[in-house]
Amino acid sequence: MKIKGLFREMRHLIREHKLYFMAPLLISLILFAILFFKIGPGIVMTFVYAGL
Repeated sequence: MKIKGLFREMRHLIREHKLYFMAPLLISLILFAILFFKIGPGIVMTFVYAGL
């Protein structure tokens, strides 16, 4: 329930202030967070430290 409200507020913020350039950034951060929790922090942090 809280996550749905958070997405609704982000969408409202982007539309209200015309911050359309932020949408790809937010989507990539969300996908990275999902990857981080699904695979595990050890594997993901290896790629972050490697600069990939």
